[in-house]
Amino acid sequence: MIESTAIRYFREVTEAGSIKQAAATLRIAPSAISRQIQAIEEELSVKLFERNARGMVLTDAGRLVYRYAVDNRSLLDGIRARVQEFETMRRGQIKLATVEGMLSNFLSNFLIELSADYPGIFVSTTVLGSRAVAEIVGRNEVDLGLVFGRAPRRDLIELARMRQSLCLIVAPNHPLATRESCTVKELAGLRVVVPDPSFGIRQEIDRACATAKIRLEISSETNSLAFAQMLAWRTDLATFLPRDTAMPAITAGRLVAVPLRDPRLEATQVTLVQLASRNISPSCRMVADLLVSRMKSARE
Repeated sequence: MIESTAIRYFREVTEAGSIKQAAATLRIAPSAISRQIQAIEEELSVKLFERNARGMVLTDAGRLVYRYAVDNRSLLDGIRARVQEFETMRRGQIKLATVEGMLSNFLSNFLIELSADYPGIFVSTTVLGSRAVAEIVGRNEVDLGLVFGRAPRRDLIELARMRQSLCLIVAPNHPLATRESCTVKELAGLRVVVPDPSFGIRQEIDRACATAKIRLEISSETNSLAFAQMLAWRTDLATFLPRDTAMPAITAGRLVAVPLRDPRLEATQVTLVQLASRNISPSCRMVADLLVSRMKSARE
């Protein structure tokens, strides 16, 4: 034990009022307790107890030592609780709901590193549109959620936000692939594959087009961002995604990201949310803190 035997025996005698009673509580011989108390008295050169009709009574010096013994126990109890919490942080199951756009680069890299550093933590990931993510977080079915845009419900708290500006995503041979940037007005009549209306990306694109008073030629609609990227790579269709979402395909040379010069589309973001009333485990709190840190560093 971290606490010395002598101090523990001394505290038990003080609280029991006699060596005999303390020995019964500790299930040891009274002589063993007497030796430990005598050792403290010899080390400090003081007398700790007076014996009278009421039993063992602390001297003034004994009261000082007893205060130390109580404070020491409280300190050790706090250390023990924190050590146990630290251990529980390294084990546990986390339920996370996320928009698809966070999977291919940001979240996959995060989970790979988390698994290497904390192999005892299991993360269950559910992929949904932003509205559906917010709904299951609000129903207390998952611990954390990543939504596109701001938290859409008042019962959700925002833990962190990360800028995810929307770009025009095209194949390298697309006529717009060499552009440094495009305005929304310049996209009038462009043939595109877009996410379905359940996606925050689609909602932002629709609003931007309405503001610019232009129409896109929607050739395909899908609930899969991976499929939208494949069509953009293999056809002359364009799509709209954050650069980070398409980064693996961009790095491989299959796609190009063209920035869109539009205040609304440049300001789009992903938000980490949690149900305000949910009591999360120590391991979940640690994962949330790590996500917040990663999202903040991505903004810098």
